[in-house]
Amino acid sequence: MLVTNHEKLVSHGHRKGRAMALQILEGGLAAADPYANTRKLIRIEGNRLLVGGQPDMDVSGYGDEVIDLGEIESIYVIGAGKAVQYQALALEQILGDRLTAGAITVKHGEPHLLERIQVTEGAHPVPDEGSVEGTRRLVEIAQRATERDLVFTLFSDGASSLSPLPAPGVTLDDLRALYRLAIKYGNQTIIIRPMSYFSQVSRGRIMKRIHPARSINLIMQVGLFRRWGRRLPESSTFPPSWPPGTNRMADDVPAFRAQPWYDELPPVMRDVFERLDPAYDVPALPEFEEMRMSFWQPIDLYQMVEGARSRAEELGITGAILSSHLTAISGEAANVLTQIAYECEVYGRPFAPPVALITGGHLDVPIGDATGVGGRNQEFALTAAALLGQGRIASKRIIVAAMDSDGTDGPGTQLVGGEYICMAGGLVDGYTLEEAAERDIDIDAELANHNATVPLMQLDSAIHTGNTGTCLGDLRVILVL
Repeated sequence: MLVTNHEKLVSHGHRKGRAMALQILEGGLAAADPYANTRKLIRIEGNRLLVGGQPDMDVSGYGDEVIDLGEIESIYVIGAGKAVQYQALALEQILGDRLTAGAITVKHGEPHLLERIQVTEGAHPVPDEGSVEGTRRLVEIAQRATERDLVFTLFSDGASSLSPLPAPGVTLDDLRALYRLAIKYGNQTIIIRPMSYFSQVSRGRIMKRIHPARSINLIMQVGLFRRWGRRLPESSTFPPSWPPGTNRMADDVPAFRAQPWYDELPPVMRDVFERLDPAYDVPALPEFEEMRMSFWQPIDLYQMVEGARSRAEELGITGAILSSHLTAISGEAANVLTQIAYECEVYGRPFAPPVALITGGHLDVPIGDATGVGGRNQEFALTAAALLGQGRIASKRIIVAAMDSDGTDGPGTQLVGGEYICMAGGLVDGYTLEEAAERDIDIDAELANHNATVPLMQLDSAIHTGNTGTCLGDLRVILVL
């Protein structure tokens, strides 16, 4: 069981409903296991390395791969992200002594599972010196590879924070300012788009360092990667190994200038954008046409939400996936989804109870100048608790569970300090507001300061898993019994 404080979570409130909600969350995570799915995709038979047999995982569309290991001199593994270590572990076990060297960067505090692949710890969501050092190590390995070598790359969500190598003239503090703006405005694109011009590895630059070696790229993100169909994609995305697409600085800068955060960018970045400095622009897409590379996605969020639905059905509950990729402000999403749950409870529409309303995706919490400790799923749960405990949609038959699939919801204490560990999410019901009143906890005031972690912990309603090994965004279950 991934939830480590299960006993406390189900010791109060709607005990049966809470236990069922946790089982549904666990079912979703189990269905998207990066270790197991990597083992399904890659294997060795005799002197052949086989990659494939899983067409749903084939992103580039080149089909199954059969590699004669007698023609390969060295095999390397490099990567970064909140969910790459279990994939790296699978590769270590598959390759055995054939693995020459490797380096990955993971989030601080994650247990080290690897023996042959070097693990460096970095900070997330705001990078630190460890993030930079880990990136230097994987770049060194990438540049070591020759045309007779094979390189596996592993990049998951969190890679932008865990593999930052500042471009010349740009400091780590400059990069950190971007991440803080993304948190302030609740806008991930501040990291994904401007960052691509100030990193020595993003937007396919790491692939230029790997070339002319052959590469097999295992990627993981919240959504399902667009399939290439053997043709290089013309759109970019966050993994450093992904080709750069067609957008260039001249296209992006006008859009940047229109954003409220543009004037808050570090001066060196604004100067680059104002001059449209070609030295910082991304590589040209044709440079990637001669590279020997394939892309695979062993896990995706659709596996996760389907796994949650299947577990609900096993429990005798209708599983209804309302959205696999919901993007919204956390509190607003909680408001809408709890109203839908109430409609199910009272009127039996659009689904009659018992039903589990399931959503995936990635919510946002613009924190502004707030000083609280929390995360988007904790805020979702605490908002739902306030709604279910009073007013028009008050209910004792609705249970809400929300968690970040990687087990670390929000920045935790990285930005504010303190003794609270980073939680995975929250579990609440119609009794939570009463429990808060008994302990003199003002939920509305805590929400106003985006301080969800503290009251949820005080109410034994904060979900704790530690690192889960996966990273597919949020998983939320609203159970109507």
